[in-house]
Amino acid sequence: MHAESQDVISSVPAALKTANASAIAKNFDKRVDVTIDDNADNYSSEQAEMILKSFLGKFSSREFSVVHKGTSTDGAQYIIGSLKTNSANFRTYIYVKKSDGVNYIQEIRFEKE
Repeated sequence: MHAESQDVISSVPAALKTANASAIAKNFDKRVDVTIDDNADNYSSEQAEMILKSFLGKFSSREFSVVHKGTSTDGAQYIIGSLKTNSANFRTYIYVKKSDGVNYIQEIRFEKE
């Protein structure tokens, strides 16, 4: 059972702090665009979860703060935040869109600040 959009958006900060990739991945669409720095590709939800887990697992500490969130004209929701880790800070962008009445994460992006 997938959460409503607000739950998808509101569950992300805690999941990023605790490196809980599966909590984020349960809201992934069947395919997800994942960008980490200059490495961007479209992955199956399972591959995307492994990449996210590997990325978050590199850091011994993580803090996440929401900089901005909103809804685009087509009804998609997005969250822009800052992931501060022990080794670098990343501007984080998460895009959530409804598919068959369910909100899914379509894209997740981490860019070194």
